[in-house]
Amino acid sequence: MIADISHYTQRLSIPSSVKETASEDGAVLLDVEQGVCFSLNSSGLRIWTLLKQGNNIDQIADALQADYSVSRPDVLNDLHTFMLELESRKLLLVGDTPNKSATKHGLWSRLWNRRTSA
Repeated sequence: MIADISHYTQRLSIPSSVKETASEDGAVLLDVEQGVCFSLNSSGLRIWTLLKQGNNIDQIADALQADYSVSRPDVLNDLHTFMLELESRKLLLVGDTPNKSATKHGLWSRLWNRRTSA
């Protein structure tokens, strides 16, 4: 059964508060506003890179199929699972979700306020 990816046909974006450190083995994502760290293996880094380039879910699936010998349903299922995980951790924004890192109540602001008020 193929996962329902219709949710991910909307505009996909990465919050500006998410930073990455990549290597040949994968990457670590850090959302400086939430204080959330997330590790990616090399396949996850490939998807992340494609997301950063502005690719939609079909373009990402096409690239993954070209990179790996995997059927389209398997690619879509794995991609759906991965993107759900990113979205649940607020590392991926879907649709017209506002970028919450623009608010002044993020982790960095709280730490800065604590430092300046001490």
